Amino acid sequence: MNLKKYSMILLLVLFYSCGDDFNDIDKRDDNAVKITDSYPRSCQNPVFSPDGQYIIYTRFLNGYNLSPSEIVKIKIDGSEERILVSSANSGNVNVPFGSWVDDRICFASDRAGMADEIWIVNDDGSNLRQITTHSDNEGVYYIEPVFNPQNNDQIVFEYVEGENDITAIHKIAYLDVITGEIKLITDGSFDDRLPSWSNDGSKILFQRNKYGQDEGWSIYIADIDFSKAECLQNIKELSSGISDNTDCSWSYNDKYILSSSNYGDLEVPNIWLFPLDYTLSPVRKTFNKLYEDGAPSQSHDGKMIAFESHYGETEEQSSEIWIIKQ
Repeated sequence: MNLKKYSMILLLVLFYSCGDDFNDIDKRDDNAVKITDSYPRSCQNPVFSPDGQYIIYTRFLNGYNLSPSEIVKIKIDGSEERILVSSANSGNVNVPFGSWVDDRICFASDRAGMADEIWIVNDDGSNLRQITTHSDNEGVYYIEPVFNPQNNDQIVFEYVEGENDITAIHKIAYLDVITGEIKLITDGSFDDRLPSWSNDGSKILFQRNKYGQDEGWSIYIADIDFSKAECLQNIKELSSGISDNTDCSWSYNDKYILSSSNYGDLEVPNIWLFPLDYTLSPVRKTFNKLYEDGAPSQSHDGKMIAFESHYGETEEQSSEIWIIKQ
């Protein structure tokens, strides 16, 4: 046997079967740059600082979505990495876009007990404080919090009733940070998740599906006005069921929704921009056939998109954080 040919075949087999072990030699067609190197830990949910020089992200210590986890701050060139919120043997999770406004960062954590609560910390790691408190016995979890970019005393978040993800009820809720008031703003008729507040504070988006469905997530947007009894007005489906769309966030100018999507029947999700103007077509932003790109967040000047990426379309592979320039 030709040993040189055999060695090349073996190398290719190992590359396609091992995924993250060969992450450093992954070749992309879009010039994205990887800024973390944390395998087997999993880096997820990047969000830009107001000045665009840093990002924060959640780092899961045992692999993709596997607690404990910590909140990490890093410069966009991959330097000056620093843990802002230590794991403390707990899950501490921010979301892309909206979790960093001015000098404050919000995230969900079970560090004070069994139930997930909403916490806030300064962007230098100081003044860590718990904002919500409820009994572990209620079977309710507060996750995926984001600020109103126009008022960081206002937060929308995902309100989850029940521990089993198959039977749990997911609603969108509002929190007044000053008073502690919580108000449900969707009724649980649909599986509503991952809310995100527009830059101008006038709208929110969320992903919606029928209960019991793993695929077919659609992008929904709505006007939000607390002067009205029904504070969500003009609820509209943006993606029209044409693809599976998750991890959604606003573009810097509120004209597009970023999404991890298989639009165009892609084998693995890439990052797309879905226009609020229905006369325009979605715009593909990452080009990658082997790795799933998710959790996109755009810089405040629109010049960069940060996202997580992992090998294959499974949640068993650890992610790293990438940045692509526009």
